[in-house]
Amino acid sequence: MEVIEQRPRLVSFRAIKFTGVNEVSASPPQELKLDFSQAIEVGLGVSTVDQSKLQALVKVEISAKAVYFTGGQSGAEFLGIYEGKFEYPADITENHVQERFVQEPYQYMLVAQVYPLAMTNFRRELQSMGLDARALPLGL
Repeated sequence: MEVIEQRPRLVSFRAIKFTGVNEVSASPPQELKLDFSQAIEVGLGVSTVDQSKLQALVKVEISAKAVYFTGGQSGAEFLGIYEGKFEYPADITENHVQERFVQEPYQYMLVAQVYPLAMTNFRRELQSMGLDARALPLGL
């Protein structure tokens, strides 16, 4: 029985977009809570450079809103969009991957490689805009 290696390799990770608005007064320091949400999309496609190469794409969208503990009004808003691109070996076709690709553990394997990179960048951006984001988790 021939075994075909179907595991893709992460070839690129990009921060596509980061926007943030932080108009919260820095003095006196105020305690805020962070309402956090994320959306993750996983897809299968072909390379634009080499049409014979199959690719898996993971898109992670992270948004956060800082809200005052007292009063409930929002103070700052942030949005980060990230993309991880995986390439399969040249001899792998969609038929080889399709059955496994729809299974949650296989998708998790892809997302688990991209999400910590996205979250690390998102945390750094929040910290550069004046929020203490050290308590945010890096993993899923």
